[in-house]
Amino acid sequence: MDSLFEFTDEGIKYLAKLISDQLKDNMMVERKLEQEIPIGIDEAAKTVNKSKYTLYSLVAKNKIPYHKQGKHLYFLKSELIDWIKAGKRENKASIQNEVDEYLLKNQI
Repeated sequence: MDSLFEFTDEGIKYLAKLISDQLKDNMMVERKLEQEIPIGIDEAAKTVNKSKYTLYSLVAKNKIPYHKQGKHLYFLKSELIDWIKAGKRENKASIQNEVDEYLLKNQI
């Protein structure tokens, strides 16, 4: 039986890339949606690699993003990840480079 379609090697590679890209896009959407599902204190503690008691302390000091409904605390993974990223500190080498660049630009 003759096939209705004949694929070249390039055609097969193109289709494989399209499928792969679509799967990656779908996975990213699923991850994003998963990060928007509220989580409890136990999972939040695992996400930020801190104890529950440390999280309670950070919440009391309003230093970590959280949501409160009644007596229950909730967190969003995306907000916790953004909070971690916002706390990035520069290392000595990058600070030294910035100082050197500033001094070169502003020589007296």
